[in-house]
Amino acid sequence: MKVIQDKSYGVVPLHVKSGLTEVLLVHQISYRGDRFWIFPKGHAEVGESALAAALRELQEETGVTGITLDGEKIFSVAYSFVHNEERIDKEVDYYLGYCDTKRTLVTQPREVAELRWCSLEEAAQLLTHQNSKDVLQQVCECLKI
Repeated sequence: MKVIQDKSYGVVPLHVKSGLTEVLLVHQISYRGDRFWIFPKGHAEVGESALAAALRELQEETGVTGITLDGEKIFSVAYSFVHNEERIDKEVDYYLGYCDTKRTLVTQPREVAELRWCSLEEAAQLLTHQNSKDVLQQVCECLKI
């Protein structure tokens, strides 16, 4: 079986106000029609830095603007899956993003079913994959929440 290395970059978008921290999740629609809750992420374009790719993917998937990325804290996950008889070894680096507002816009309705701001507790329940839950837990530990 052919093995492909794949790298993506994403954002854990946070909105903090009056002591309440909320996180933005994407209800993603896969190419097969499956749906799952994740953080926004995607691939870098040629010549694009990791931070620029993460920010662009966030904006493309959610319409979020007015965000400050923290490039110092990186939360990484690695996993493998099989697609078209190829094993994909995937690594994703997530950055913290602090949003000024909670304005969102579904800009890719074929790929995004819904965007939802959640409490950290709700996000822990909604996130579909364990590696996403692990990232959320690492973020909470890092921020001492």
